[in-house]
Amino acid sequence: MSTTQREDVAALAVLCDTAGVVRQVLYDGLDAVPLALGQPFEAALDCGSDEKCRAFLDAVRAKGAAYDWEMNVPAGGRLKVLRFGGSMTADGIFIAGATTRSGITRIYEQYVHVGAAPPAASTPRGSAASAPRADVESELYDELSRLNNELVTTQRELVKQNVELERLNELKNQFIGIAAHDLRNPLQVIDGYSQMLADGLLGGLSHSQQNVVSVIRKNSDYMLKLVTDLLHISKVEAGNLHLELQETDLSALLETNVEYNRLIAGRKRIEIRLSLEENLPALKVDAAKIEQVLNNLIGNAIKFSHPETAVEVRAARRGREVVVEVIDEGQGIPADEMDKLFTPFASLSVKSTGGEQSTGLGLAITRRIVEGHGGEIRVRSEVGVGSTFSFSLPVN
Repeated sequence: MSTTQREDVAALAVLCDTAGVVRQVLYDGLDAVPLALGQPFEAALDCGSDEKCRAFLDAVRAKGAAYDWEMNVPAGGRLKVLRFGGSMTADGIFIAGATTRSGITRIYEQYVHVGAAPPAASTPRGSAASAPRADVESELYDELSRLNNELVTTQRELVKQNVELERLNELKNQFIGIAAHDLRNPLQVIDGYSQMLADGLLGGLSHSQQNVVSVIRKNSDYMLKLVTDLLHISKVEAGNLHLELQETDLSALLETNVEYNRLIAGRKRIEIRLSLEENLPALKVDAAKIEQVLNNLIGNAIKFSHPETAVEVRAARRGREVVVEVIDEGQGIPADEMDKLFTPFASLSVKSTGGEQSTGLGLAITRRIVEGHGGEIRVRSEVGVGSTFSFSLPVN
């Protein structure tokens, strides 16, 4: 057997799924136990190469291809050092291994570049693929190396761009935070003086003057809420969500919050019902921020529900967490818009039923607060039936 033939015999070519599980053995020229379908590819290697094999597969998945990885393979009663190359395909991951680079080149040429159909069964042991000319081997390997270098360069550029994007995003959050903070003070002054005018503390107003003050108050309230939400979202996005955790009676917190929101719901003739499981455990939470979560969820339920409907607030312990649900009989959310719900400034087709304005930031802030407590927020909705927003808070 010639040297070239020996190189062909000590070779392996398989097609795996994206998880690295063998789906088809294209060529098995190893004098070892044949690799069975359904096994992880690393089962063909020496156990000492398992970690390197996982790194190799990760590199293929991340870059699209990886070449010239040396790993040990048991063959003929001893370990052989094979060079491996792999690339992503439409069906999974193609992996080729041989004792030399030219051996990998031949396998790639036979099964990938030339486009030959894979054999129906593994190539019989001892048979060898015809060796291409040395110049073709060299050109093909050079092309594979060039493509690999391009992939590595592209990955480095992506890493650099991601770092720059993170820096710019941090600057954006800082700018929004500063702008919102500076805008909030004058808006509070406008809101306060307009409230004094509306209450007649600065003298009586004519009907037309009262209408003007009402418009000023409505818009200043909206702007104040907007800049406050911007201030919150900028802190959250910058990773500055500060929680003041204290042991809190969740039942009492829910009762107080629902009572407050009943006043708002009453203006639209919407009923709010509260259903609490007995003996809910005290939770270590930031009570002010959980109230913010409740105000956002209950406020949205009121905002998007029609008069003469009901909103139900429930709380119950489930295992090692307490789950709070806000259930409405509103318009519901279309299925193709559900993934936009927690995105800042997302625009949905569902509109408020009473002309209420929305900043588009409430749910994004709500999700970050809940996740900051180690919980999770979920939503179920059906158009024309209503929506259920729920969030969990861990016990202890």
